[in-house]
Amino acid sequence: MTPLLTAAEARAADAHLIEGLGLPSRQLMELAGKGAAEALQARFPTGPVVVLCGPGNNGGDGYVLARWLALWGRSVVAVPVLPPRTPDAQVNADLAAQMGITGERPALGPQHRPQVLVDALLGTGQRSAPRGPLAEAVGYLQQARHDGHPVVALDLPTGLCADTGTSLVHTVTADLTVSFGAHKRGLYTGTGAAFAGERVLVDIGFGHALPRLPPGARLTEAADVDRWAPAQAPGAAKWDRGHVAVRAGGGAAVLCAQAALQAGAGLVTLLVPREDQPTLPPRWPELILAEPAALDPRRHNVLVIGPGLGLQAGAEVLDAWSTFPGPVVVDADALRLLPTALPPPAGLRVLTPHSAEAAHLLGWSRDAVEADRFGAQQALSRSGLSVLKGPHTLVGVDPIRVNPTGDARLATAGTGDVLAGWIGAQLLPAALAAAGGPAEAVAVAVYRHGAAAAGMHSNRAGTLLDPR
Repeated sequence: MTPLLTAAEARAADAHLIEGLGLPSRQLMELAGKGAAEALQARFPTGPVVVLCGPGNNGGDGYVLARWLALWGRSVVAVPVLPPRTPDAQVNADLAAQMGITGERPALGPQHRPQVLVDALLGTGQRSAPRGPLAEAVGYLQQARHDGHPVVALDLPTGLCADTGTSLVHTVTADLTVSFGAHKRGLYTGTGAAFAGERVLVDIGFGHALPRLPPGARLTEAADVDRWAPAQAPGAAKWDRGHVAVRAGGGAAVLCAQAALQAGAGLVTLLVPREDQPTLPPRWPELILAEPAALDPRRHNVLVIGPGLGLQAGAEVLDAWSTFPGPVVVDADALRLLPTALPPPAGLRVLTPHSAEAAHLLGWSRDAVEADRFGAQQALSRSGLSVLKGPHTLVGVDPIRVNPTGDARLATAGTGDVLAGWIGAQLLPAALAAAGGPAEAVAVAVYRHGAAAAGMHSNRAGTLLDPR
């Protein structure tokens, strides 16, 4: 898994390299600036470059980038938006001046030839909205991008919170963000990703520091999923693969149950009252249909409850939450029926809320959840293993596993029901044993669900949608 750092974790990693290992800070700046220049050159190989440099080390990175681009023959101007205030930024600003590449902001507009703009204003050191000349520089970058000039941000778009991905009022929208050492958490939220554009990482040696400073969030990668996912034994019987019970209603019930089958369950029982069974939409014949009273922990390894259930089943949901001995996946209507801040019982409980459902569970507002998704995920973990759905879905804690797959096609009715069934199949005994833990097992389901939606991946049980 790829580390995702808070601003404080990034500073601690820097400090370990500089103070603990004795690596000169200017060496780190040189690695960062040269790596960013290489990333820019690879994606935008032609046209003049304008680098807006702030007063701190992010500005210093910008001066280094400008110097390397000039050495490679690019037309470049480094603009000191504010005078350098750190020793390393001052040294590199002086070097840029000696090379004759510092100057004023050029006039830009749609009538001018395309130029590449570089945001080297604040980086991860920012704690409040840009003001004064920095705010004016953000406006210049935004107008330039609107006029067709691509923007590259160094480490973090100016005006974006490194920890939460929220906008600090004036925020640069970048086409490319080049992170140094490790990606920052804020780039892996829906808002942060929209401001960041393409995200690229430059290695400056954080690998030496991170084992001493284990990050609280990590990005799930394809290699992790391949390692955690169960391999189906050629001679396995359906009972070896496990049995998922789905207590749900309507079309959501069928979507959820069929997803559990495709995700690897050997058997799936759909628990629906007899009087409601004739109203179910067409379903696969291999699904077992039974009444809710047929739920039997001796036969059913995992229970998924909630999709299409309705809001009249509160007692049933609380009973399942409290008494079912196996894993319970709580989704959709069942989440609405749980009390706020309900402590988990002894068994594994997986909550799958979107931001509005998380707000109910936490007693927060939806805006508060969206403003700090990582904080909300930590708070939700008090009630069970949380899957906070949305762009870059979050799974579990210590670390929080951040999902990289999926796109806007998941923002449609029924996809959450499919995910709930997929998670249920991943919590069967064989899948849990292969993953090594419930958070890893759930991360497999979330990753593959998102990847299938984007047409990127199919799991060993088949694709997300079956042609039948």
